[in-house]
Amino acid sequence: MFNVKDAVFQTDALRRLALDHKDALRQLADIEKDLRGQFAGLDDAVLALVLAVLSGEALLLVGPPGTAKSFLIREFCQRVGIDPRSSGAQDGGYFEYLLTPFTEPGELFGFYNIQKASRDGVLERDSQGMMQHARVVYLDEVFNGSSAILNSLLAFMNEGIFHDRGTVVPVATQCVFGATNQMPNAPELQAIQDRFLLRCNVQNMPARGDDLSLLFARGWRSTYGGTSNKQFPGLLDAMRTLQTDVRKLTQNNQLVPKRSSDYYLRLASVVHTCRQYGYSDMSNRRLIKLLHVMLLHAVYEAVKADDLNLITLSNQQIQLMRFALDRWDTFIEDQLELKGDPLP
Repeated sequence: MFNVKDAVFQTDALRRLALDHKDALRQLADIEKDLRGQFAGLDDAVLALVLAVLSGEALLLVGPPGTAKSFLIREFCQRVGIDPRSSGAQDGGYFEYLLTPFTEPGELFGFYNIQKASRDGVLERDSQGMMQHARVVYLDEVFNGSSAILNSLLAFMNEGIFHDRGTVVPVATQCVFGATNQMPNAPELQAIQDRFLLRCNVQNMPARGDDLSLLFARGWRSTYGGTSNKQFPGLLDAMRTLQTDVRKLTQNNQLVPKRSSDYYLRLASVVHTCRQYGYSDMSNRRLIKLLHVMLLHAVYEAVKADDLNLITLSNQQIQLMRFALDRWDTFIEDQLELKGDPLP
């Protein structure tokens, strides 16, 4: 653990964030605990989801079919009061879609009303229940989309806007989740790939007796016994307020990174190793956003531990770098010590 003098952000501002948003963060911790207890072998995926909800950054789940990627997202939606069974049926809810090379933009954003255009001479989309109005968006096989789809997604994910025939339309989306069987290598997909700040590798349970017994016990109950009735319908609004407060504190110069901290030395070592071995270029944009994720995670962990006296970034946050890699294997986990217990 780093010493207080090595704090990256002003601890009084972090403590204020924790106090102001304590109830909402405890609700999120309750959801995290619930999901960890429901899904076997998905602790990292649950943590990555929590980070995405805290920060508002997009999350990509990478792994073969049948590993509960979609199930996890739907179960989270249930717990924040959004019915995943009504995908595309109402504004302000959930939108899920499986992308293919033949998916048209209208399938996501709504088709133009040709009848109204013929009658009134006005070209408008029938956009009710479409992606730009959903609070939670889940795109399966996201890299299979056509260039028209992927180009539309860039501004949607990065700026929270949708370009509709020259008109900039703000979107309601707070959480964007994607899934893919494997990370793409095509250069033309690098831009959309980079928009998913957080990534998590999800694999089938190892063929070991103890692991499979845990899978059967939890998976059976989830599949055939229903899910938790616990709901926190105001949580997404609370997370948006938390993110807004970070911006306000920054604008008032009360929450800005200090220029000197030993934390940067450890972080620089991790970034250098990732770049050297080709696991991620770690662009400037990505690093800045990752620091935002680390900040909110530190506040979140302090609330979970019920210890708000001292909140500072530590090796626990350095370990979150594993969610920023373009690819991963046991080598990089060993090199960066990003697996298992917190770093010494």
